[in-house]
Formats: sequence, structure tokens, C-alpha cells
Amino acid sequence: MTFKIEKDIPTRKFYSPFCEVLDKLEVGDSMPGLTKKEVYKYRPNFYTNHFKDRTFTFRKEPDESYRIWRIK
Repeated sequence: MTFKIEKDIPTRKFYSPFCEVLDKLEVGDSMPGLTKKEVYKYRPNFYTNHFKDRTFTFRKEPDESYRIWRIK
């Protein structure tokens, strides 16, 4: 039996597209247009080991959607 070896294939860091975007946020950046259900669904990701050195906050916008900011 032979096995194929492939080199320089990056591993996938996140399974959620939300976490991929959250990882790319710089201090002061924000992610708009989320529903209340989405914000509360994804909020536990703020406290995982990968994001423990970052601080996020969210707030309701005038159009009833929610926005997440990276503040630290």
C-alpha cells in the first residue's frame, strides 16, 4: 500500500466562518449586521483560549441589528 505525501498544506484553524473573521479583527475594527440570536450564539467564542488575550464587546445598533467590536 502506498500513501501520498503532500507538503505545505495549511491546517484549518477554525471550523466556523465567524471565528475566522473574528480572528482577523484588529483593535478598533467591528463586524456589523448580526442578529441578536447570532451574537449570543457566537459570544462564547470570545472566551476561548485562542481569543483570551483579546477583548470584544457588542451593542445594538439603531436599525435593531448588532455590532461586535474588538476593543483590546
